[in-house]
Amino acid sequence: MGIDKFRRKVVFPSATVDGIDVYSALSKAAIQGKVYYVEGNAGDDDHDGSSWDLAMKTLAVALAASHANIAASSRGWAARNTIYCKGDALVEDLVLLADKTDVVGVGSCNANPYCRLTGNHVIPTVSGMGCHFYNMEFWGAGGIIFKNTSNGGLEFHNCRFVANAAETIGLQLVKPDYVKVIGCKFLPKWNTGVMFSTAAIDIPAGNATECEIADCLIYGSKGIAIHNSTFYACSLLNNTIYATTLTIDENSDDWLVVKNTLVSAASKANGFDCELPLMCGNILTGSDGTRTLPFATIA
Repeated sequence: MGIDKFRRKVVFPSATVDGIDVYSALSKAAIQGKVYYVEGNAGDDDHDGSSWDLAMKTLAVALAASHANIAASSRGWAARNTIYCKGDALVEDLVLLADKTDVVGVGSCNANPYCRLTGNHVIPTVSGMGCHFYNMEFWGAGGIIFKNTSNGGLEFHNCRFVANAAETIGLQLVKPDYVKVIGCKFLPKWNTGVMFSTAAIDIPAGNATECEIADCLIYGSKGIAIHNSTFYACSLLNNTIYATTLTIDENSDDWLVVKNTLVSAASKANGFDCELPLMCGNILTGSDGTRTLPFATIA
């Protein structure tokens, strides 16, 4: 028996929600720290969040509890806590995250198997080191849905950002050190077709290391906007992007842009702005045809 299997089968119990082994689904070996439960319909913030029967009502309260637990003693400093979050739909504006905590959306909101969080979230630098979101659906109420200001190690996996109202930006990442956005969707609301009016993902000026955006489906007036700064080992990998103007507007000329599928309502020449020597295996379809990026050449 391999060590990973031993840890999951013998040392730690399986983490199941409605019969689903969530940690197996997330490729995690076992529960690593304390577990909290949030139930938007039937929870109570006076509960301790230790089970579904004692679930908290809001994600903000659970994040505060997890953050305090991680910081409380050496037993928690190197751990990762988990918050299971079930809606249908939570309505709250997050202003703080929790260090080293996985937020896992479970259950369903209407027809969609996510936990929906409606609000506008502006996260300062003082919280959220290594906070990860899995299977959450973020709806806005106008403006920027989620703005992160330099919390290292923030990650989003299999999440949805929906342009619900007059959203300008789905996800804004300020100085995104070690940030990952993997397998996420940035979508117009299905009954309006209105997309993010500024950019689906916006990365303002501010140097950063090892930011990765990969395997995402992105719709926006502009897909991904990267402002002029110095970035180290940052990459856009295997994304599918539709934009009415620039699919990728990469002004730093530092990012690797590899194997992306790009569709723009603009022309081939005006559908992207990237450093060609850092591009490989991309394809762009514009209003006047299709081209590879970088441009195909014959030796």
